This record gives sequence, C-alpha cells and structure tokens, in this order.
Amino acid sequence: DIIAVAVVYSEPVKMQKSSLALGLNGRKLTDKDIFSKSDPYVVISRRRRVEDGGWTPIRISETIKDNLNPRWSEFLIDLTELPDANEDLKIEVFDDGWKDTSIGVVHITISKLEQAHKTRTPLPITDKKMKNGGEILVRSFRMDFGGSENGSGPIASQGMSGGFTLPGGYNGTPNVHSSQTVCPPQTTFPPPTDADSHWIEEHGDLCNLPDLVLDIIAEYLEPKDILQLLDSCPCFEDFRRFLPKYQEINGEDFRKEQHPNQRDGDGDCDGINPEKYFDGPEMNQGAKSIKLNFRWKDQGWGHRKGQVWIQLIRNEEVLADSRKQFHELAPHEYREREVVIKEHPVVDLLKRGDKLRFMLSVGGGGGHYLTVRNFKVLVELKKY
Repeated sequence: DIIAVAVVYSEPVKMQKSSLALGLNGRKLTDKDIFSKSDPYVVISRRRRVEDGGWTPIRISETIKDNLNPRWSEFLIDLTELPDANEDLKIEVFDDGWKDTSIGVVHITISKLEQAHKTRTPLPITDKKMKNGGEILVRSFRMDFGGSENGSGPIASQGMSGGFTLPGGYNGTPNVHSSQTVCPPQTTFPPPTDADSHWIEEHGDLCNLPDLVLDIIAEYLEPKDILQLLDSCPCFEDFRRFLPKYQEINGEDFRKEQHPNQRDGDGDCDGINPEKYFDGPEMNQGAKSIKLNFRWKDQGWGHRKGQVWIQLIRNEEVLADSRKQFHELAPHEYREREVVIKEHPVVDLLKRGDKLRFMLSVGGGGGHYLTVRNFKVLVELKKY
C-alpha cells in the first residue's frame, strides 16, 4: 500500500530562508534523579567567534519530564548560524532541576551529524567524568532551501542537483522531501537529472520525512507494519508510541446443540467434547493479561456441562491450555462470565506470531445446548 500526504495552501506562501531541520532523540540516558527519572533537555551550541574557547547556545529544546528515552521537537536552524565545516557543534543533554546537571555531551561536525542520520548510527554521550551518559539518535536531518518570492532561490536557478555550500566549504545535497520549503504556485523546477534520480533512490526513505508527516503516516499503519519499521531501522524508534496497549478480539454469538450421536464420555477423560469456537488474529506482541467477558447459558435443565476456554497456538500446535485452571460450567440461566488470566502459560508464553484459539464443549449425554452472547476479549499487551 502507498500512503500519500497532501498539503494544500489557499494562497502562495513566501519561501523560507535556507535552514537545517534537525530532529534528535535520547536513548538509554543515565538517570541523574534519585526518586524519579531525569527530566532531560538538549542544548546545541557552536564556538564563539572570539578565541576564548567558549560556546554559544543556538538552540535549546523543551524539557521531557521523567523520561530516559526522550524525543525532542525538531529544530529549525538557519544555515548562517551553523559553524564552519571543520568546526564542531556541541550537543549536550541536561537534567532539568533545581541545579541543572549535565547527563552527557558529544562534539560533532555537521557532515558527521548528517552521516549519523544516514547510517542510523547512535552518538554516545559522556559526562564530565567521561562516564557513559547514554546515546543521541539523529532521527531527521534535512537541508531546506528557500529563496525569493518569485522562485529565484538556489533550487529554482540551479536545479535540484545544484548542491549547496555552508560557511567553510561544507558541500551537501538538497533534500527533495523538504517540508520547510514551500513553493508558490508559479514556481517551476527543471526536470530531475540522473544525479537527482540516483540521490532520490539512495536517500528517499521514510526516515527523512518531517516529524508531522511521519506522525500522520504512523496513525494509518497497522501494528504489524509499525513493528516491521521498528525492526528495520533505529530511526523509527519513536514509532513505538503508536503501538496499542490493548487488543480487542470479538467472537460471534452462537447457540450450539450436542451432536445427536455424541454421548457422555465420547470426548477426553473428563467427559467433555472439545471443539474450536474460533481462532483469534495473529498476535503482534506478547501479553500481560487476557480478560474474557460474555453472557452464557446451557439448555436450562439437567446436568451442567458447557465450557469455554483458551488455548495458545504456535505453528498450529497447542502450546498451553487454560481449561483446567479456569474451569467453570455454563449456568441454566443467562449470566455474565468474566475471566482474567494472568501468570499462566497461555499469557506468559504468548509472543509475536502466536494466536489465541477459543474452545468450547457443549457436553455429552443427550439434549445439551450451549449459548454464548457478546463474547469479548481484551488482551493487555506487553511493550515491544
């Protein structure tokens, strides 16, 4: 499936200045708090123009409360604010508090920062004692190019393969996915060159889209698709927040009669005759608990024998069965039945790719019925 995202403007929008859109995540940051987790924020700085060895902050993020894997909002930095090609940026993470404490710092050039994004390489940070402070992930890195209102900016005049130069000679390639550069309707671009096509093929991946567009796309993805993205590349780590905490499974209402030739004892040693009610979907994550809720009854007289339970299926083989541990017989009159399964192999052994099979037994001996209505299952999912 292909997801298309369209942004429509009612009137021409002025071109923005040339800028760097930079998105950073923290991962496995060192906890500097005693009674809770750190409240991290990140500061991006460059060397001062004067030779005093100091640093000038150019961007400071918001604080993410109580989180060692923060995702800060994307920065938009004018290219004139960036250092020369051979100079470092300083990226330092602090714990916001009464006295802000440095969690860790990394010094890196613009070109290496871009390379870290392309290769999805985490950047280790260290504190003042050179102890591990965690990692920074470069989730987005886009050079966006603006120009004048009549479309005479560097892209329009040179074509997409024209490139750009930062102070000090840093050469890069324009990002064709740019969301920050908004072109008026009258602006036209030359057709892509072979170099453009090669660049798009090499770099035209989801990781390089703006955060807002990624969020919109993620909302339309199935959990299994999000999991595939998480497995494919660290840059999709933030998609984890779109994974559901619960999964609902519903069964169809039924009224089932004992087969005429079925006698008591035709089934297993307990005298039941198990059969499949239905199979749930393939699970994408493990589970913390499984709750069943339904209304049920039997034929309304005689011996009570109707049962409903769960099996855990892996590769079409039964891995675990809940019947004996959560045994109950259907009543003669309609009643609500709620079962919460925890700390049982059906839950504990469940993993991605498994499925839950819902079983039933009407009972043998003649004249038995089992009726089930509003069968609902709520699976509390583990974090992936």
